[in-house]
Amino acid sequence: MKTRLPVYAALSYVVFCWGLNTVLIKHAFTEIDPLAFMSLRFLIMTPLAFVLLHAAGERVAFEKRDLPLLILCGACGYGIYQYLWVIGLANTTPFASALLGTFAPIFTLAILALAGHEKVRSGRWAGAAIALLGVAIFEGAFAGRLSFRSGDALTLVAAGVFAGYNVVSARLLDRYTPLNLLVVTMAIGTAMIVPSGFVAVLHTDFARISPSSWGAFAFAVLFPIMLTYPVWSWGITKIGAGRVSLFSFLTPVIAGLLSIPILHARFATHQLAGAAVCLGGMLLSNALGKTSLAQLWSWRAFGVER
Repeated sequence: MKTRLPVYAALSYVVFCWGLNTVLIKHAFTEIDPLAFMSLRFLIMTPLAFVLLHAAGERVAFEKRDLPLLILCGACGYGIYQYLWVIGLANTTPFASALLGTFAPIFTLAILALAGHEKVRSGRWAGAAIALLGVAIFEGAFAGRLSFRSGDALTLVAAGVFAGYNVVSARLLDRYTPLNLLVVTMAIGTAMIVPSGFVAVLHTDFARISPSSWGAFAFAVLFPIMLTYPVWSWGITKIGAGRVSLFSFLTPVIAGLLSIPILHARFATHQLAGAAVCLGGMLLSNALGKTSLAQLWSWRAFGVER
């Protein structure tokens, strides 16, 4: 346990940065066009990532045979994912964005199961079903306030795209360091991102942007990807993807709490209840990851001790 404490502390730092980032970016969108924000962010982040790689004593290196996987990884982790996530966040709340983003692990398992790389037990799917029920409650389906927004739909699609990043990057981490993989795939993703926000950048009046929004931009440049993705990947190599994925469930909790003082957010009772059911379903899905419901029922019916 003591040897895992530094890993747990590092992963807690990661999810805190992710939760805070969601809230700060939402605040910045009141003054900066989302596409302009995204493009400028990656134009600055990518050169800084190369500097970080050099400071770590590494160099950019990749094998030609891995190029298709690297392009796919760059698209799923940055190019396509960031576009969907940013537009989604602009049209929903930080709490909803972070909550719906926690479906990435479930989508990851679905991809692995469909590809035949991993057998997913029924216990895992039962937890996922409860999580989906939680989303329905959160969106007001049972309170007469159904309000599934376009941003919510885009965020769910973004979570599915990021699941592709999880699957592909896992295959590449056997041959690349987390930092080297970050730099290469971020450069690929940036090439996809910048053209979409070029016009928005040209129409941005930078003189009217407040210091608080510039502060949010600076945080978004340094922390959520460049100073957390390598830590997240390092955590996976130390304690495994299953345990690491549990920490992602803290992100919506942190985003929700921080949005109260920063954005003056208020939450309805059905939203809090739905979030609790959703996160509970996710945790149950992880806890029953290696168990089938039929097996559980047989143990109960015949009194067999586990």
